[in-house]
Amino acid sequence: MNETFEDMAAMAESRYGEAFSPQGAGAFSVAIDEGTVAFFRAAGDPAFAFVRAKVLSMDDVGRAGDFAKAALAGNFFWGGTRGATLSVGTDNALYATERRLLDDLADADGLAQCLDDFGETISDWRERSALYA
Repeated sequence: MNETFEDMAAMAESRYGEAFSPQGAGAFSVAIDEGTVAFFRAAGDPAFAFVRAKVLSMDDVGRAGDFAKAALAGNFFWGGTRGATLSVGTDNALYATERRLLDDLADADGLAQCLDDFGETISDWRERSALYA
């Protein structure tokens, strides 16, 4: 299909209306029940986009070190993340990030599936964090 990032952003704005938020050139976000999912143009690779969502603040996890080990284990072959990777940002928050082909996000169904996947991942890891209170 040779989808461009701009085409995907325009489709997302049309579909999600007020939940859509432009974030400057080459980025936008969509608010979902579980949080905000951000989409970024992949620099130097126009066929891909990065998708990222904040899962939770590590400051809210009582046994953050043990939880971080569980997150690392979840990254192993993406077994606990539905294809995303988990990382801790400079703001001490856990993030889910994934590199996706723009063609996989080319239509409303593909974008909705991506948002559903991220929503499930966010919910799952928030629930898991309760085990480390």
